[in-house]
Amino acid sequence: MRDKVCTSAERIYVPEGMYGRFAEELAEFVGNLRLGNGLDPVTDIGPMLRPHFREKVEGQLAEAVSAGAKVLVGGKRPSHLPSGFFLEPAVIVNVDHSMRLLREETFGPTLPLMPYRDFDEAIALANDTTMGLGATLLSHDAKLVKRFFEDVKAGTIWINDPLTDNFAGPFGGMKMTGGGRELGQEGLDEFYEVKHVHWDVEGKIKDYWFPYGKKNGD
Repeated sequence: MRDKVCTSAERIYVPEGMYGRFAEELAEFVGNLRLGNGLDPVTDIGPMLRPHFREKVEGQLAEAVSAGAKVLVGGKRPSHLPSGFFLEPAVIVNVDHSMRLLREETFGPTLPLMPYRDFDEAIALANDTTMGLGATLLSHDAKLVKRFFEDVKAGTIWINDPLTDNFAGPFGGMKMTGGGRELGQEGLDEFYEVKHVHWDVEGKIKDYWFPYGKKNGD
């Protein structure tokens, strides 16, 4: 829910059998988050940085609702915080990938939820994006975990521990979020400019130079 973190969840996919309960409990949890000064340690959600950032999120939400989405909680400007670019964190259902809310980087306090029928569909949904910075799976099934980190096109894959950084590991994305890495050895490599030098210190004539130009007996 932190709009300042580029790897925050943009879309959440839930197994169909637990989708209803998950949405209900998530909405209750999100509805109890505390908005306020970002420097206050009791604050869960701070303000957005600029008015146009908030307006972008509001526009995405409005378009999604007009296309059939339902906001279970949040999505409004809190009346008790008239100063600052605050927006109540929102949980949204009845969404699909035709909506800007799921296709663009929102950088706002929104959680759109979609159900999936099987893991093949979950993988397909996760990859149906032009972005690919990070992806998270919550599972203790080793076979599903292996499929997930092999098949999902994202620069960082988290398993059961989202948004944990490791300075020894490279950070960067794929697809439209590609373009290099930072941290880890791969991050150091970004500062290098590779040069290939081939040096024959003796400089002798090679047998394979113009072999067909040689005279018989040479």
